[in-house]
Amino acid sequence: MDTVLWKAKVKQGQESLAREWIEFLQTNKEGGEETLKNEREHLEIYFINGENGAMYLYLFVLAEDLEYANKVASASENPLDAKHFEYMSAGLDEKDWIQIRPQLTLMFDFPFESE
Repeated sequence: MDTVLWKAKVKQGQESLAREWIEFLQTNKEGGEETLKNEREHLEIYFINGENGAMYLYLFVLAEDLEYANKVASASENPLDAKHFEYMSAGLDEKDWIQIRPQLTLMFDFPFESE
């Protein structure tokens, strides 16, 4: 099981686009959860946070195999995936991504219902 947290800086002036992206994901939550099944991901959690005058997006992922999930998502012809990547490309600074791997994972009674 792969667990990772990404931190990505939202491009200056694209803050409203980042919020629109999260709204898009919420509006299409059911379809998005179907794409997770195809990618063998169990969980994606998005956070937006302001830090030092900039906006950051955090993405927490729990997947059976992150390399596999990325390969399937990249090759997907699903319009939801295409729109998701379009938002990502337009809104996030590709030079300012940080990948954080956990030092410890504790888990009980997984899977759980999403909100």
